[in-house]
Amino acid sequence: MMIEAKELYLYAINDGDLYRQQREHIESNLQRKFKKGVYDSEKAATLWLRFADNAAQKYHKEFCGNGKWFGMFNIDARREVATLMESEHHSEMKIQAAEYNRDFDDYDFAHGIN
Repeated sequence: MMIEAKELYLYAINDGDLYRQQREHIESNLQRKFKKGVYDSEKAATLWLRFADNAAQKYHKEFCGNGKWFGMFNIDARREVATLMESEHHSEMKIQAAEYNRDFDDYDFAHGIN
């Protein structure tokens, strides 16, 4: 992982404003699509790229002030962050679905439901 991508990723996942204003909404939107069975990794990565762009702009405004925000975090770094965020969130949704199915199967077994 590029140093710029790592810095942006850590900033993005730890900023409370970004979480409340954008990340929560992206995650709930993607979870709905996942549950419906229409989840598309490429479209999800596009949403996460917008999130990474906003995080880069906020980071630049907070710490740099001068110059172009996209000079500090180039498109490759932002895409790397978006790909990582998509991969992590998709894996998390798969794990939650597997746990839900396992818990449901355990419930059926415990109560004699076939």
